[in-house]
Amino acid sequence: MGHDNDAECEECGVRMFQAGESAPPGAYLRVDDDSFRRVEIGAGEKLPPSYDGHVALYRLAARPCVCQLRRQPQTAQDVAITVQEKAL
Repeated sequence: MGHDNDAECEECGVRMFQAGESAPPGAYLRVDDDSFRRVEIGAGEKLPPSYDGHVALYRLAARPCVCQLRRQPQTAQDVAITVQEKAL
């Protein structure tokens, strides 16, 4: 995409942005630590640092990543449905 720090998810190819990088305005999710913390930046703003000693990686919230779905904890409702299905 013409940036020096172009990064993509190795599995699904979704574009990633590093903390401190200028990115298009919008909502982003942090993906490097499984927190999926949501941040919003405006025009000309940079993505925030992690404050935990690691370089934070973000992806656009509007661009789903299948990797996130596999790593995200299940909700109580999802677990209940799974238990019911196994009981049948």
